[in-house]
Formats: sequence, C-alpha cells, structure tokens
Amino acid sequence: MKKWQWILLAVLTYVLFVIIYMPATYMTSYLQQSTDNKVRFTGVAGTLFSGTSETLSYEGLRVDDVTWDLSALSLLLLKANLDIKGGAIRSSDQIYIDGNINLSILNTNKLKVTNARIFVPAKPLLSQVDLPVAVTASGRFRVDIDSLELKQGCQQLTGKGSWLQAAVNIAGNPLDLGGFNALLSCESPAFAIQISPDNGIQLDAKVTFEQNGDYTAKGTFTIPSNFPNEVKQGASFFGESLGQGRYTLDARSR
Repeated sequence: MKKWQWILLAVLTYVLFVIIYMPATYMTSYLQQSTDNKVRFTGVAGTLFSGTSETLSYEGLRVDDVTWDLSALSLLLLKANLDIKGGAIRSSDQIYIDGNINLSILNTNKLKVTNARIFVPAKPLLSQVDLPVAVTASGRFRVDIDSLELKQGCQQLTGKGSWLQAAVNIAGNPLDLGGFNALLSCESPAFAIQISPDNGIQLDAKVTFEQNGDYTAKGTFTIPSNFPNEVKQGASFFGESLGQGRYTLDARSR
C-alpha cells in the first residue's frame, strides 16, 4: 500500500473507534437540546451503540431503567436502527416500553416504529383530560404497535390498544368499567383509535389525535343505572341524550 493509503486507513480506523466508543451522553445531550429539553435523560452511561439511562422523561411522563442498542450497520445505510427497552412490565404504576425505532439520518422527520409494546398507568394520562367532574382513573393502558410510520404526521399505523382493569373514582364512588379494546390506524396526518363497544359503558367511538395534541371523539355511550347522579348529570357535557341512559359522544380539545 502507498503511504497516502496507510494514512487514509489510519484516519478511518481512528474515526471508527471514536464513533464506537463515543459516550452515550453526547447523544442524549443532543436529543435534549434538539427538543428544547422536552426529552430529558438522567444517569446516562455506556456508549452510543450500547447505553443505559436511569430515567427518560417527556412531557411529565417518566420511564426508569432505559437500555438501548444501536446497529452499527444501519449507520452505514444512513439510518439509525435502535432497540430500546425500559420500565417495569409487572408494575402497574410504572411506564414500560419495548420496541424498535428506525430513523433516517438524512430526514429526521421520517421515523418508523415496529414490534413495540407500551404500558402506561391510566391515572396520569386521564388527569390531563378536561372533564365536567373530578375523576381519578386506575388501571393501565396497553399499546401494541406492529408498524408505525411518521413523516409530518401519522402516515401508516397498524396496532391495537386496551385499557386493562379499567376503573374510575368519581366523587368518592369507585366504578368498575371492565376493559376497553381498540384498533389503531392513521387518518393522515392524525392518529385514529376505533374503540370497540364491548366495555362497561358500551362506548362505541372513534377518537383522532393530531400531533399538537388536539383531539376529536365521536360515537355513543351508555350510563348504567347504578352510576351516581354526578355522572348522569355530567353525561350531557359530552353530547345529547338518546334516551334509556344512552348518549351521543361529540367532544374535542378546547
């Protein structure tokens, strides 16, 4: 080999080792800055390709004990193929995530998620929804994503969701709602959730979410006769009465 070829090989080898052993804190610091600290990491250790974080938080939601593995081969294809896992799957009050994320380096707006499982406690999520009466929720939301493609909004989504051991407490009255199941899809650029009516209030509805958090919900539901008066009186907040405890659902973010 000629001298310049040895120099080039040495430089490439050096760059390769720098990338392989790059501390994970470089990547997490970049993510925090690029999201205006909406995404935050603590206790980061390891490297860019195999790292850990004590916590990962976004918009008040936190995942503990996060680990990730980044494919070196994917970087050669100008992509970042990342397996990520975190949280406690058996703890009902913790978030759990497990899945694969594929991000285009040339177009960071293009993102694909596959084979993902997510568990989120219902209480912190439903506490952010504007309701006519004070409601405390329990149980856990589960989301199974077969495939999700994002590019300036939801482009393609196949998956399902459920609310496990769904229950609420309204004005000191604990109410068991059974369980909820739904199919997930896209109504580009919005996300769509089609809820099956096989649940404790016979909720049959479609909910759509925009990337900015705006939502609309349309369908019907029933208030069982044994529910407290506060619930029956607040039902009209969501839509019109159809008689015999049945109501329309027509709600949107304010």
